[in-house]
Amino acid sequence: MRIIKSMWLGLLFLPMLANATVTQVTLWQPEPGKTMQMLQVATEAKAMHSKLGAQADMAIDAMGRLHFIMAFEDWETWDAYRAKMAASAEMQAFVAKIQTDPPARQVENFLLNQPLEAVPNQVYSVLVFEPMPGRFGELMQAAMKASEIHTKDGATVGINVDQVGNMHYVMSFESWAAWGAFRDNPSAEWTAFNAAYLSDPSGKLVTNYLARRLP
Repeated sequence: MRIIKSMWLGLLFLPMLANATVTQVTLWQPEPGKTMQMLQVATEAKAMHSKLGAQADMAIDAMGRLHFIMAFEDWETWDAYRAKMAASAEMQAFVAKIQTDPPARQVENFLLNQPLEAVPNQVYSVLVFEPMPGRFGELMQAAMKASEIHTKDGATVGINVDQVGNMHYVMSFESWAAWGAFRDNPSAEWTAFNAAYLSDPSGKLVTNYLARRLP
């Protein structure tokens, strides 16, 4: 499948500027038989985090993991949110209640900046790459060019850098049908670009997955 084989997605670890968009992502694995309880708790949490200043959203991937996503205008907004959360008696009581019978366990948590943002859609294909040493600049150029091609081919593209320098390349689609059509009909421009990149890849694929956005 072309999405899995595409290795051009590693990117430059951009400095996290004060005015950059900031996204905090937490991945949760439901405990056996508690997926619905996890989703109910996450819906409550989304409302509470939104009141504290986060732009909260949720998605669930093909492995059943919940992606709890909070976006902020900049690092100052993120820091102000953290202070509000620490001082919120409502949030502290909510966390204490959940901890008595947790419906899920946290498996990953990371911060991202967003050199290129994706417009929210319903279906996401996410690829995470570790850049090869000393080739960050090449990877950024390749990824930005690839995003132009994928946009013309029907995807909405977002590019993120996490705090350890791994790149998260996100392609989103309005539906599973749109994703399937994109996957099964690569353009000639993409085929040529991908072949050139794969002849001398600049990044290593760490993980990839599909996810759908939750209401």
